[in-house]
Parts: sequence; C-alpha cells; structure tokens
Amino acid sequence: MSDFKPDSEALLMEAIDLFNRQAFFECHEVLEDLWRPLAPGPEKTCLQGVLQVGVGFYHWQRGNAVGARNKLQSGLEKLEAVSQQTQYQPPFSLPQVIIGSRLLLNRLFEHKKGVLPPYPEAEIPKLD
Repeated sequence: MSDFKPDSEALLMEAIDLFNRQAFFECHEVLEDLWRPLAPGPEKTCLQGVLQVGVGFYHWQRGNAVGARNKLQSGLEKLEAVSQQTQYQPPFSLPQVIIGSRLLLNRLFEHKKGVLPPYPEAEIPKLD
C-alpha cells in the first residue's frame, strides 16, 4: 500500500522521467520531496535508494569517483533490501535497476581508487 498523497503520484512519475533522462540532480530534488514525509518502510527505503543511485550517477557524470562509488553502493544496499520483501512493489523493475547499477558499480571498483572510467551514458539503467 502506498503512503503517497494523491498529488504525489504525478511527482513520482516526474522523478522517474528525470531519472530516465539522466537528469539526476533534478530527480534528486523531486525524490527528496517525496520520501521525506513517508513513514519508515520499504516505499521510503526504495525512494531513498533510487535517489542515492541517481546521485551516484550524477557524481560519475561530474568526475567524482569517490562520490560515485559511495552513493551507488549505499543506494544499491537500500534497493537490494527492498527487493527481498514482498509488501511493496515499486512502479518500475527493481531487478533491472539493481542489476544494471551493480554492474556499473563493479566497473568503478575495478579501476584504481580515485580513477573513473568514462561515464557509460548508454548503459545507465532505466526505471521501466
């Protein structure tokens, strides 16, 4: 069951669209407004996870290797925790986001500390 207010559904769709267009800074702003008022639970954790994964990709876009690794890792931990329960199903494929983001995070860890491979624009997972 969703804890969203009715007008929040439109904001969620906006956040999904922003994420899919790789407008991660703007997506962060919308998601923050959505998750803050939610009660603790899988829906809030999922939104926080998506926000952090997006911030990780934003850091990658901006050349911040440490920020990219840290935020992708913390976001993935949240999304993976949500994927282990069945009471909340997000309006997008959680496994697709987790698998795609995990592959890219692993690529970051394969490089020397502080070194970023080129930003993989075509490989960023979508919230479908």
